Amino acid sequence: MNKIRNHSVHNSSDSIVLHKSIAIFQQLLIFHRTSSTMSSQISALLRKFCDTHLRPRSARMSRARLATEKIKTLLHSKSILSIDRTVPLGSYAKKTSIASKMDLDLHVFLNDQMPPFTTAKNEIASVLRGRVKNLTIITHGLKFKTHGLSVDLILTSNLRNEYIRSGSSGTAQNQTDNVLYYLQREAGSHVNRKTDFSTSLSEGAVAFEKEHCAFSHSMSRLAKFWATFFRWPAGESLKGQSSIMEYLGARAAEEEEKRNGSQDLAQAFLKFLNMVAYPDDICIYWTHSYSVGDIPPKIMNERPLLLDPSNPHDNFLGGEEARNLKMMSGRAQKTIRKLNVKISSRATRLRGLFGGKN
Repeated sequence: MNKIRNHSVHNSSDSIVLHKSIAIFQQLLIFHRTSSTMSSQISALLRKFCDTHLRPRSARMSRARLATEKIKTLLHSKSILSIDRTVPLGSYAKKTSIASKMDLDLHVFLNDQMPPFTTAKNEIASVLRGRVKNLTIITHGLKFKTHGLSVDLILTSNLRNEYIRSGSSGTAQNQTDNVLYYLQREAGSHVNRKTDFSTSLSEGAVAFEKEHCAFSHSMSRLAKFWATFFRWPAGESLKGQSSIMEYLGARAAEEEEKRNGSQDLAQAFLKFLNMVAYPDDICIYWTHSYSVGDIPPKIMNERPLLLDPSNPHDNFLGGEEARNLKMMSGRAQKTIRKLNVKISSRATRLRGLFGGKN
């Protein structure tokens, strides 16, 4: 009888624990639903903010199209250079630029030319002189103004079909395949694989962003905008800051969409902020334009790692940039606290979320 009685008591105790566990689970479920509802309110505010303040206006986009056609026509009709194509790349083409900082990057793909393009720069300068404003020669090409926009005209090597021919992969992928072939099999030790041909791979970055939706582009814009409020100490900066923020934002959006297809911008913003707040173990790479086998083992082992989706030789967070990103950690943590307060209090305004001291 004692054994039966003890057994009965044990079952009763298990039952109580089970009921308590169910009750706690139900409370957590209610909290999660409530939290998601509160988060969705802030998400709506952030979406509206991105659409009304961060997305470039249609008039500015039209000027960018006109500027592109003007320069393309001039170069292809008046230059003695053999030009395969002139295409807009950068944030404008990727649909990730923010309104206050939108400029225009035009890449000129030259046949039978290799860096540093000294003669080609002078030739193009002679074509553009008097037809654009504030024309200057820079490291990768030329800089000037036209149609009220700042334009970077980047000269790059056209290697499409140079080593590998493929009619089905498209121009951007074919260019990438051939540049990587050259870097892996033909380039000498004097070639800097991170920088010398980075512009030749830039079409891949546009193709990468085209596979991301408007939600991802909004998150990238939000990340870039947030970073503009950081006040760098004298002599310090984050090289490639725009690209770093853009791609951290893209990964945050991807992670949020894994949550049953959610496109909660507030939750994605929190994911982005957590990456910046705790950057040491970041390991982000994509295999859209290249394979894991194309990534040099030394680079794959670096931490933090944020690999250019179009260039497997370029870790945006390599060297000093890892230290410099960590300088933004404190501000990211402050923004996390502010954002969580707004979510929990069902705030109706975003005021105070972005500004303030580091």
